[in-house]
Amino acid sequence: MRIDVWSHVLSQPYLAHLDAQAQRGVAAVLRGQRALHDIEYRLRVIDQYNDYQQVLTPVPGMHVFGPQSPTNPSLVDVVRRNNEQMAEIVARHPDRFAGFAAATPVTDPEAATEEAVRSVRELGALGVQLEEDAINVPLHEARYDPLFAAMEQLGAGVWLHPFRTPTTPGAPPDTAPFLLWQVFGWTFDTTITIAQLIFAGIYDRHPDLKLIAHHGGGLIPHFSGRIEMMPAFGQLDSSGSLDQALERLKKSPIDYFRMLYVDTAMFGGAHGLRCALEFFGTEHVLFGTDAPFDAQAGSYFIPRTISDVEATAGNQDQQSAIFQGNVTKVLRMGLALEA
Repeated sequence: MRIDVWSHVLSQPYLAHLDAQAQRGVAAVLRGQRALHDIEYRLRVIDQYNDYQQVLTPVPGMHVFGPQSPTNPSLVDVVRRNNEQMAEIVARHPDRFAGFAAATPVTDPEAATEEAVRSVRELGALGVQLEEDAINVPLHEARYDPLFAAMEQLGAGVWLHPFRTPTTPGAPPDTAPFLLWQVFGWTFDTTITIAQLIFAGIYDRHPDLKLIAHHGGGLIPHFSGRIEMMPAFGQLDSSGSLDQALERLKKSPIDYFRMLYVDTAMFGGAHGLRCALEFFGTEHVLFGTDAPFDAQAGSYFIPRTISDVEATAGNQDQQSAIFQGNVTKVLRMGLALEA
């Protein structure tokens, strides 16, 4: 069996929310991806692949569409209804959908924690997906720690999904038409968010926390040599913050980065997946495709990612671990989560 840990779905409550906020451009693009929201059509697509199941993950970023009030009750309600519909889809088709990761109103840490716990305990979610925006969603701040603590206690996963828009600071405005804010900006946000969490001591406080990073861990495996040099770069930081952080941490930064779990959603880049496997190790890599965001309802990402794993994993045992064994172990699939 191949269990795809990162496969997006767009719920009807989210579609209605987009329409209500007059996000016509965004809504049109997402509606155009039929397999995102038409489950019967989606089933016909994935039925082409034998021994294949999906873990459903929400389309990221719904919490930033419309009013930005962190206490917006309607926003909390739409997130709750989204999670309930995801649970219903999994319950109707357990042979095709192995579970789901819940959404949260992430801009409100307290409400996000409450909904994350409810989704895991009451709806059977395998964990939660949190949007990464290194500028606007500072997940490393103490106000998010109760959320991570709850997920660690429940043995649930935390999917980390990058999310920035063309208006997010950090990229020249004239590059927006080239999608550089997504193609490169998202991997940057993944890397920065994880680094901020590590330097804030996330793994020292929560050593059993299961963070799962999208797109093979962003830039981390490709620049691991630079990460290893961090302790030697303290003299470049006149504020002394790096040295202070290193004194607080119980391990070297590179050791924390290796604790991360990552997926295989490299969009057909076997060389990139090979780098991730070499850095994180087979046991920390989970099969994920990012379907159906390939303009072919998943019919491009799914077979290409399967081929990438088969081409880069050294033997059948390693392939089986990536396709199924790791995710069932990490997310304790088939076992009741602790209350």
